[in-house]
Amino acid sequence: ERSARIEMRSIAPDANPYLAFYALLRTGLEGTLPAEVPEGILPDNIYDAISCFSGSAYIKQLLGSEIQNRFVALKTMQADRCPRRLGSTIKVAEIQYHHEVTNQYLWSMF
Repeated sequence: ERSARIEMRSIAPDANPYLAFYALLRTGLEGTLPAEVPEGILPDNIYDAISCFSGSAYIKQLLGSEIQNRFVALKTMQADRCPRRLGSTIKVAEIQYHHEVTNQYLWSMF
């Protein structure tokens, strides 16, 4: 008896597993398509990622424009909410638990 296993580690842990599996399976069955974004370049912030997603003809064909637009609206709402709610000042817990906070950044606040 033969079996197979697929493991995809690049999907966010909070992603909808059914939607992610559908997208992976359908993309695999359809084969490779011309890249809409230059190879090796990923968006460096959430707003650029949302823009790439909303302008993607492949996503529109894969999910439909209604789901694509709804997802864009929800992600934009989340992206807009986070900076306002969290503020721009680093909190004590971020200094203690985030290794990305550099001394140069901390000193630039004084």
